[in-house]
Amino acid sequence: MLKQAKLDRIIRWGIKWSMWPVHLVTSCCGVEVAHTSAPVFDAERWGVLPFNTMRQTNVILVEGTITRKMAKVLKWVYEQMPEPKFVIAMGACAVRGGLFWNSYHVVQVDTIVPVDAYIPGCPPTPEAVIRAFFMVGNKILGKPGPEVKPVKVDLTPYLPQPKPAAKPAAKPAAPAKPAAAPTAAATQAQPA
Repeated sequence: MLKQAKLDRIIRWGIKWSMWPVHLVTSCCGVEVAHTSAPVFDAERWGVLPFNTMRQTNVILVEGTITRKMAKVLKWVYEQMPEPKFVIAMGACAVRGGLFWNSYHVVQVDTIVPVDAYIPGCPPTPEAVIRAFFMVGNKILGKPGPEVKPVKVDLTPYLPQPKPAAKPAAKPAAPAKPAAAPTAAATQAQPA
C-alpha cells in the first residue's frame, strides 16, 4: 500500500514535468506561444516541451476562435489523445469567443472538451501561458491552486433588437372596368 502511494506520487511528478503541448492555432495567440518557448521565457525548464503531433501529446493548447467546423476536429483529436490529457483554452477567443462571441458559427471550447485551465487576454502574455501550465501542474499533483474561470455574462440585452415586421401596404382599389361596348350581334338582336 505504501509502495503504491509512493509510486503514484512519482507518476504524478513525472506527468507534471512532462507536459508536451501541441498548438491548435486558429488565431493570433500562436505568436505568444512561440515566445513562451523561446530562450527569454524558456518554458522547457518547467517541463513544457512544444510537440507537433496531436495524437502523441498530452496537452492541447487551443489558441483562438473555434468554429463549428473546427469543433468536430477538436473533439476528434481529444478523443484520440492518450490518458492523462489536458486542455488549456488560451486567449479571449478560446475562452468566450472574443471578438466573435455572437457570431453564428463560433463555439466555446469548454462546450466541446473539458478545459483544465483558462488563459484570459488578447493575446495573453508568455507569463500567463506559463502560469496556466503551473495551474495544470497543481491539478496533476492534487494541490489546490489559483484557478481562473470565465464568468458568463449575458450580453443579449445589448444586442440590436430586430425590427418588427412592417405591415403590408394596403392594396390600391382596382380601377373600375369600363362597360363593354355592345357587339354587332347584340345590336342586331335588339328590336328597333
